[in-house]
Amino acid sequence: MMPSGAVEQGSQPRIRLQLFLVGAFLLYVELLLIRWISTEIRVFAYFKNLTLIGCFLGMGIGCMLVGRIRLRFAWSYPLLLLFVAAVVLPNELGLSVNQVVSQFLGEMIDMPLWVWAARSGGTASKVGALAALIFFFLLITMVFVPGGHGLAVCMGRSVSKISGYSANVAGSLVGIWCFSATSYLSLPPACWVAVAAVLGLPLLRGRRDWAVAVGCTAGMIGLFYIRGAGPGSTVWSPYQKLSYQPAVVSDSSGRSIQTGYTLQVNETFYQRIANLDPRFLSAHPDLFPEYVDQDHIGYNLVYRIRESAEEVLVVGAGTGNDVAAALRNGARHVDAVEIDPRIVDIGRGIHPERPYDDPRVTVYVDDARSYFKKCGRKYDLIVMGALDSHTLNSALSNLRIDNFVYTVEAFREVRTLLRPDGLLWLVFAFEQPFIGERLYLMLQDAFGVQPVAFINREVGLLSSAGGGATFVIDREGRIEERIAARPRVRQIVEETRMKPQSAVNLASDDWPYLYIRSPAVPRLYLVVMGAIVLVAAALTRPFIQAFHRISPHFFLLGAAFLLLEVQSISRMALLLGNTWIVNALVISAILIMILLANASACLVSPRALPLVYVALFVSILISYAFPLESLLSLNGTSKSAAASVVIGMPIFFAGIIFIRTFATTVDAGIALGSNLLGAIIGGACESASFVAGLNALALLALVFYVASFLCLFLSGEMRLMHGRSS
Repeated sequence: MMPSGAVEQGSQPRIRLQLFLVGAFLLYVELLLIRWISTEIRVFAYFKNLTLIGCFLGMGIGCMLVGRIRLRFAWSYPLLLLFVAAVVLPNELGLSVNQVVSQFLGEMIDMPLWVWAARSGGTASKVGALAALIFFFLLITMVFVPGGHGLAVCMGRSVSKISGYSANVAGSLVGIWCFSATSYLSLPPACWVAVAAVLGLPLLRGRRDWAVAVGCTAGMIGLFYIRGAGPGSTVWSPYQKLSYQPAVVSDSSGRSIQTGYTLQVNETFYQRIANLDPRFLSAHPDLFPEYVDQDHIGYNLVYRIRESAEEVLVVGAGTGNDVAAALRNGARHVDAVEIDPRIVDIGRGIHPERPYDDPRVTVYVDDARSYFKKCGRKYDLIVMGALDSHTLNSALSNLRIDNFVYTVEAFREVRTLLRPDGLLWLVFAFEQPFIGERLYLMLQDAFGVQPVAFINREVGLLSSAGGGATFVIDREGRIEERIAARPRVRQIVEETRMKPQSAVNLASDDWPYLYIRSPAVPRLYLVVMGAIVLVAAALTRPFIQAFHRISPHFFLLGAAFLLLEVQSISRMALLLGNTWIVNALVISAILIMILLANASACLVSPRALPLVYVALFVSILISYAFPLESLLSLNGTSKSAAASVVIGMPIFFAGIIFIRTFATTVDAGIALGSNLLGAIIGGACESASFVAGLNALALLALVFYVASFLCLFLSGEMRLMHGRSS
C-alpha cells in the first residue's frame, strides 16, 4: 500500500517525480549523518561505513515492509529529531558519549585512534561502550526506514522500472550536490537539517504531515543552538569542524599575554597558531626562556641543517606556522599546500605573523599527492607538517585523507621534487612505535639512504610549536655528515635519536594503512563490524519471514557493487587527488554511469545477459590489472577520461545487469531490499583490503558477481522473477 506521503493513483510522471525526490532526500540525509556523527562521536570518523551500512539497512527494511505495514514518509522527521536529540542532549547533561564510546573501544590499540588515551575498564565497560555504539547505529537505521518504504512502493507502481530507477538515481545526483553546496559554503549542521527538511516537504501529504515536519525541523534546529555561542569561533569546512580561540597566559607581573590561538578539529586539539616572531619572544623573556636558543628549536631547527633554503615547499601548511618559519629564515619563495580551504582562511585571518599575506608565498588548496604529481618545481627543502588526519576521504570507504600521503610511492614522488642537495623534513605525532618505525623504513626504501629520526624540542609554553618526532633525509645520503658538521644540531639529535627496533610492513598505494600494525583486520574493526552485522541480521529477520524472501541474485549484486564503488573511489582519489570535490565528482560519475547503463539496458534482451556478465568479468580483470600510474603523464582532462573508462566500465556493465533483471522482477520491494541488504555485506567485506590491499576488492567483487550469475541462471531465479507474486 502506498504511504500517505506518496501519491496513491498518480500518473507515471508524478511517480517518477516522487522517485526523484526520494532519491535526493535519502542520499542527502545519508551524507548529512555520515558527516555529522563522525564529528560528534569520533569513533564513527574511523568507521564511516558504519553509518553507510545503517542507511542501507534502514532502506532495506523499509523496502521489505511494503505490503505488511502502512508507513508514512512523515515519520522521517520525528526519527531524525530523535537522532539529533540523542547526539546533542547527553553532552548538554554532562554525559560525554564521545569519550565513553571512543576511549573504551580505543583500548584495542592495534588500530590507533588519534590522540585517544585508551581508557582501561572491565568487560562491562567495553560492552557498554559497544552497546552505545550499536544504539546510535540503530537510530541511523530507523531514520531511513520510512524513505526506503516509500521508495519501494513508488518503484512498484512505476510501469517502467528502468525509467523509475533512473529518476531515483538522478535525484541522488541532486542530493549529493545539495550537500556539496552546504560544504562549499561552510554551513553549520543546523542548515544541513533545514535543507533536508525542505527536500522532504514535497513528499508529504496533508496538514498533519506538514505540521509534524515543521515542528520536528524547528526542534532539531533548536537543539543545535541549545548551548549558545561558546568561546572563540567555529567553522565547518568541507572536511571537519574547526574551532579556534585565543591562547592567553599570564606573565610574572600578572598581565594577560596572548601567545596566539589554539585550533581544534572535531573537538580535539589539532595545532597552535603560534606567534614565534623574535620580537615577540624577546619582549617576554620570562615566558619564553628558550629564546636564547630559538634557532635550534621547533620550526627553526631545520634551517640550521639546510641553510640558504631559497625554494621551500610546505605540505600540510595548516594555518601557516611552517610557512612563517621559512620566511623568518630567509626563504625566497614558499609554496604552501593545504587540503582544507577553511584552515587556510583561518590562518590568513588570525595568524600573528601573517605568513599568507607575504608576496613570497603561494598557497595551493589541494591534496598533497595531487600536488606532487602536477608540480613542476624543484625545492631546496620540503617540509611535511603534521598531516595526521582526523577524518576520512569519502562516505564509501575507510581510507583517511592522509593515507595516500604516507606510502613508499608518495615518498618517491617527494624525492623527485628535491634538488640534488635538497632535504625532506617530516614531522609526525605517532602514538604507537610501529608507526614511527614504518615511516623510517618507508623513507629509507624510497630514498635509498637512511634517514635521521629524533625528537625535536618544542617551545615550552607553546606545546606542539614545531617539535615532536622528526625525520630528516636528503637525496645524497649526506644527512649524517651535515648534522655532524654542526655541533649544536648534533647534540640535539643525539640526545633523542630514534632507530627502528623491528621490521614492519611498508605502506603502499595498494595497502596504504599507516595506522594498522600489520596486514590483518584490526580487532576493533572485527568487534564493531561483527556486532553490527549480527544486529542487522536480528533486525531484518522478523520483517522478511526467516530470510526466505530475500533474492540471492539482488543480494549478491548489492554486495559486489558496493565493493566496486569503494575500489573505484579509492583509485580515482589516488590518481586525481583526495579532496572533497574530487570525491563528489567521482561519486557523481558513478551515478551518471548507472544512468548510462539504464539507457543502454533497453537495447539488451534478457537472453543477452550472459554476454553482459562476460563483459563485466573481463572489465573487472582489466581494471584490476591496469597500471593507473601509466596515465600520470596525461593532462587533467585526458587523464580523467582514460581513468573513467578503465575504472567505470565494470560499473557500466554491472548497472546493465542490475536494471535489466530488476525490470523483469515482480516484487520491486523484495528486489530493492535484497540489494540494499547485500550492500551491508559488501561494506563489511571492505575490511578485506586491510589484509589483501585495495585492488583485491575488485577480485572479491568478481566473486560476488560470479555467484549472482549462478543464482540467476543455474538456480532458476530468472524464471522466478517472471512467475512469483508478492
